[in-house]
Amino acid sequence: MKKLLLPIPFVLLVTASAVAQCTNAFYSLEEGQEIEMTTYNKKDKPEARIVYVIDQVVESGDTYEATFNSSIYDKKDELVSGGEFVVVCEDGNVKVDMQRLTSTMDQLSAYDGMEVESEVNFLEIPSSLEVGQSLPDGHTAIKVKMGESDMAMTDMKIDVVNRKVEAEESITTPAGTFECFKITYDTEINMKMMGFSNTSTFSNAEWVARGVGVVRSESYDKKGRLNSYSLLTAYK
Repeated sequence: MKKLLLPIPFVLLVTASAVAQCTNAFYSLEEGQEIEMTTYNKKDKPEARIVYVIDQVVESGDTYEATFNSSIYDKKDELVSGGEFVVVCEDGNVKVDMQRLTSTMDQLSAYDGMEVESEVNFLEIPSSLEVGQSLPDGHTAIKVKMGESDMAMTDMKIDVVNRKVEAEESITTPAGTFECFKITYDTEINMKMMGFSNTSTFSNAEWVARGVGVVRSESYDKKGRLNSYSLLTAYK
């Protein structure tokens, strides 16, 4: 199935749960939680929607690991892609598997049916945010193989850098009005394919609300022009 390029909210949407160590986190975890994000182009036309469902939360000491299933639908509301990834909550801090990012990248759409390997790396979100705060970078790598060969057709490195809490703002979406922190960051993608190399850089912003998660995200081109945005449209 083809994949869609979406502005990626690297931290996932969940409501507050009874998990003691994670009650102060921005993204607590609860089995059965279902979240919907809708993506729009720069002309405000809906292009896709993503539905996330938390299938399972496993406790290990002070750590909780949640398994998320994602389903991506195009503008005709036809299922085009899906995937699975994990979110970890430890001492109130959230770590999101960067597989969440790569599962929706259109740079990989040409490789359906081939073996795609990615490193297990996480993007961290602390339980306490304040304006001016810098957040940890995130990094991952992807290798695309042809058939049973160990030789890589494509190597891709993805770096999420310059993460910063920019402001506190009130954001309204179809799901309601939320008091949010605005987080900005850059995404750098370096792709090597059959001896050729190409690097792309995008700017992003997302608005996160305590006990809810990402309620809005935006993606910009290298000149700072809006490419697309996503809104929280439903959660239950």
